[in-house]
Amino acid sequence: MPDRIKLVLQNSDNIYIELTQILSQYKEEPQGSKLFIVESDSENPIVGIKYPGKKVRKRPVAHPRANSALWANLYDFEVVAFHNNEVLDGNQFTFSALMEDFYQYKKDNKEFWQCIEKVYFKNQIATQPPLLNGINARLFLSVLKWIWIQEDFNYHFNWEEVCSPVRYVLETRTGSRTSKGAGRAKFFAGLILLKYFDIATVKKIIPLY
Repeated sequence: MPDRIKLVLQNSDNIYIELTQILSQYKEEPQGSKLFIVESDSENPIVGIKYPGKKVRKRPVAHPRANSALWANLYDFEVVAFHNNEVLDGNQFTFSALMEDFYQYKKDNKEFWQCIEKVYFKNQIATQPPLLNGINARLFLSVLKWIWIQEDFNYHFNWEEVCSPVRYVLETRTGSRTSKGAGRAKFFAGLILLKYFDIATVKKIIPLY
């Protein structure tokens, strides 16, 4: 079981900068050996992130210079959800699972949609989201928030944009550079479409991983 570390972030507007300053200190640790609790209710954890993620790796730079990027995908992490202080099966919180839950239980609730917009645009979670069937609304939003932050790190921002103290690049498994992608916008668009189309149709319009 990895070490649990309570992570208190001060400002959602600077969340990426705060994360880079903290996570970069643990880049040399074994994969997933640090579990940061990033969302909690009193003493009960709701969501954590395991770091370093499986995509974090040192780059084989033959002749490194002062401006060489010696790391790839430095801020990749795994999002984990909790219930009663126990880590839940991650298969319950894949994009497909979240889409199915949203379609079945939440797509017609206007208040919940406003909560999703708040997460999407501000990385903020409503204090009291509505009570709905399916996945607990607070848990759904918390997982979604951190999956989207992970997407931003892996597909959207470069090291300068997040003020990383360590220079890094975004790479595929084969070592080729990852071009910037839609990131969170892709899944957000999928949720919008679920208001009007069934899941099978949405997956045809926007293939999601």
